[in-house]
Amino acid sequence: RAEKLGVPADSIHHLQGGTYPDYFLDRDRVVCRERVGLAATEPVLAFSSWQTHWDLEIVMKTLKIVAERYPNVKLMLTGKTNPQVVELARECGVEGRLLVTGFLSDEDLPWYLGCADVFLLPFPNTTYNVGRWPNKFGDYMALGRPTVSNPVGDLLPFFEKHEVGLLADCNEHDFAEKVVSLLDNPALAKQLGANARHTALEYDYPKLVKGLEGFYFRTLDDLEKSKTRGT
Repeated sequence: RAEKLGVPADSIHHLQGGTYPDYFLDRDRVVCRERVGLAATEPVLAFSSWQTHWDLEIVMKTLKIVAERYPNVKLMLTGKTNPQVVELARECGVEGRLLVTGFLSDEDLPWYLGCADVFLLPFPNTTYNVGRWPNKFGDYMALGRPTVSNPVGDLLPFFEKHEVGLLADCNEHDFAEKVVSLLDNPALAKQLGANARHTALEYDYPKLVKGLEGFYFRTLDDLEKSKTRGT
């Protein structure tokens, strides 16, 4: 959009959302489940949030479809969960499949999320989503698990470049199909998770800061050169 408005491409720095790979470690999911008291064998999907659990209708409907193939599947929801979320799960018939953690300590959060087999990131095609980056996605990648999301905004080229998960149409049927394909194919899920962890190391915040700092210095240098040419 900036280029269409006439901003020169070489004066634009695309600052991608970052990751915390030293905090969200890629731990063995069985070890994580032993620590938090979850069964080692049941499939666990996860959706992480601080307190805004948006776009969860497709998640609940997806969960119901996935349960037809995996009857013991669970959905972990972290963060402050409002009563509407539980009511939505009840309406979709999946209330008994929820693992609602509430707010977790800084120490516990990576261990709980490390229990997941697949992360869910619904990202419907709205103006809001086209213009933003979902910061939780960086956490998902750092944990070394695949993510199922939608081909919207910056996520489409990012998934195509780094192969960190699967993209689905924005409906529960295709979303569930992608989730099931990962649960059915542990080797694929493992490879996509490894790609995610590797990518997270590339997008560590200190590295992004260095890139931004370099952009500032280049911009200042170009400005100084243009002033010199003008005199």
